[in-house]
Amino acid sequence: MEELSHYPFVLHMPTRWIDNDRYGHMNNAVYYSVFENTVMRFLEVEHGLDLASGDVRCFTVENGCQYHSAVKYPQELACGLRVAKIGNSSVRYELGIFAKNSDSVGATGFIVDVFVDAATERPTKIPDSIRRVLGTIQVQAGS
Repeated sequence: MEELSHYPFVLHMPTRWIDNDRYGHMNNAVYYSVFENTVMRFLEVEHGLDLASGDVRCFTVENGCQYHSAVKYPQELACGLRVAKIGNSSVRYELGIFAKNSDSVGATGFIVDVFVDAATERPTKIPDSIRRVLGTIQVQAGS
């Protein structure tokens, strides 16, 4: 069973009225937005990485989401983030969306990003400075 404590970085956020679908729960596409927002917040705001105008960018090449329980408006969320694997040019993030102050998991998912040279948009080795940042939330398999 996933628990928020399994994620070294946590971003808290409220749901918004616009996040709901016609069935009264968070629309499927919004989960991916929450995931991406959490990753970018960790990289750019928490660690000051400039992935928009720097020499290296990251492109999402794969993602997925598994839904476990309904998330609705109004609700406070906690999105947990960890790094499962750092490769030569790619990283696999794992995420969990939880009700704030609870281990009730709404969804779990993953994002695989490939780092690319900004000029050529071809895969490139993850710079050591970024690798160190990613390492701060890397967990061992089965943790």
